[in-house]
Amino acid sequence: MESMFNYRPALAGKIAVITGATSGIGLATAVLLAHHGARIIAVGRDANRCRNAEEDIRASCPEARISFLLADFASQKQVRRLAAEIRSLDLPCLDILVNNAGVYSQKKVLTEDGIEKTFAVNHLAPFILTHELLPLLVRSSNGRVITVSSDSHYHLTLNPRVLDNPAFYLGILAYGQSKLANILFTAEFNRRNSKSFVHAYAVDPGLVKTDIALKDQPLISRLIWKIRSSAGVDPLVPARTILYLATDPSIQHSPENYWHDQCPKKASHQANDPALSRELWDTSSRLCGFPGREQES
Repeated sequence: MESMFNYRPALAGKIAVITGATSGIGLATAVLLAHHGARIIAVGRDANRCRNAEEDIRASCPEARISFLLADFASQKQVRRLAAEIRSLDLPCLDILVNNAGVYSQKKVLTEDGIEKTFAVNHLAPFILTHELLPLLVRSSNGRVITVSSDSHYHLTLNPRVLDNPAFYLGILAYGQSKLANILFTAEFNRRNSKSFVHAYAVDPGLVKTDIALKDQPLISRLIWKIRSSAGVDPLVPARTILYLATDPSIQHSPENYWHDQCPKKASHQANDPALSRELWDTSSRLCGFPGREQES
């Protein structure tokens, strides 16, 4: 397949927001989109990591137009503040939103909003950010919302009514359910915004060499993830799929919601359940203080 550095999508003048951009898939995506001329608004939760990531991006792409903003996605207040900061930049539009920031937690932790952290960061935070930035996205001639999911969603179901504070918690289960929620969100977003020029996609990145299960986790979890991720691909591989989904004109209104290696992939039966996607949307709206049909076209 042709290198994505040789592939020349029309990104000059395009504006992209990329969350979780200080490492892994987010950082690789920022580098790739910067090389193709996009203006990047990157997001991280640690100031030092943001500075280091910006230095790395500029070292790879000296002409990069990039700036970093800070937000902890475990806090709904900070996600809303981030969206307000982006809106205050007086952008003509937003062309690409990459919801990449994610977390894995072996132990159950409740956020300041009283919501289980994995669900809060991996699903509710992008739900809020997409909602808050939708007025900018609809100004684009072909707005794209790309959310990084995972094949860990297979063989799982979820009950939206208990995800905010489940009585039984298992880290890998919570993570997989949050990734299932990403696909359900994508499908429901497209249904509710079918008459607009904004389209959403969920990405299966495959097994990737990232540090998602290394941050703030017990030693045994870090060791297991180091061994498992050593067989993974470089983050640039899923970043190429994100670039494709962000730019290719032929998929602007594709009926496919789930993508891997620049091709549609069959998601689980649960991920294609319209009743479940609507219930999750309504529950998420309630937990985030949004009217349930706020984003419907």
